[in-house]
Amino acid sequence: MTATPQRVVTIAPGATHIVRAASALDRLTAVTTADYEVDDLAHLPRISALPLDLEAIVGLNPDLVLASEQVNDPAHAEMFDALGIPILYLGADSWSDVHESILTMGSVFNTDSFAQAAADSLESLRRELIELTGHLDKRPTGIFLVSHITSYSFGNGSYVLDLMDWAGIHPLTRSFDTPAPILDDEWVLLNNPDVILGSFGESGTKDALLDHHPTWRSLDAIRSDRVVDVPSSMILTPGPDNIRAAWHMARIVHPTLFDSMATGPFSGSADQRSSAE
Repeated sequence: MTATPQRVVTIAPGATHIVRAASALDRLTAVTTADYEVDDLAHLPRISALPLDLEAIVGLNPDLVLASEQVNDPAHAEMFDALGIPILYLGADSWSDVHESILTMGSVFNTDSFAQAAADSLESLRRELIELTGHLDKRPTGIFLVSHITSYSFGNGSYVLDLMDWAGIHPLTRSFDTPAPILDDEWVLLNNPDVILGSFGESGTKDALLDHHPTWRSLDAIRSDRVVDVPSSMILTPGPDNIRAAWHMARIVHPTLFDSMATGPFSGSADQRSSAE
């Protein structure tokens, strides 16, 4: 692939976020049905990535397909190669992977200066948050739940636990070797987290948690009303928006850290987009 791609299809939301950070959304021809409904993607057609709608992708005549190492099947590379369509898998296992993917997209789309500026800005925000929470005398323990019904969580090696660390929260689920454990009620009661975070949405209140986990009533997080919703658009897709998620968690769990910051990064509503993107 020598020419700058002009007709690009992303088959993972994380890849779309990274293209946005590299200031190359104008190169996109389509995104997935799993991408969030935001204004800058509203004009683009959407294709299924799981399962992969290959016919729809071929019909768009792309000169590049962008995939995610975390979401998409590596075997698709041979399939697209046979069709003569270049495919590039972007890494996002860690923040360093995301940072590198943004720079890679800058190189691919010839938007290097924009991509570098975005990557540097996001890294600066990450370091600023780590500096803030580094002054905490004690870090509350916490768990992150994908749902208030079944306790899907994140284990050792997951980027979500890194975000919690940056936000000044000690993630209890580092003890799990699997990256996606399901927490049983007994384990949660035994570990008694100080805070429960999750992508709960509007139905994810403390009462909703207790409807499905009534024995959790005795937990410190429940008794102190420390149940924190983190918008799924920020955290469930590894990518640039994860910096916003970490700041969001820190502001809610450690409000006194931000008393002297009248505005500061991400001080508006939780669903605003970052000016760094």
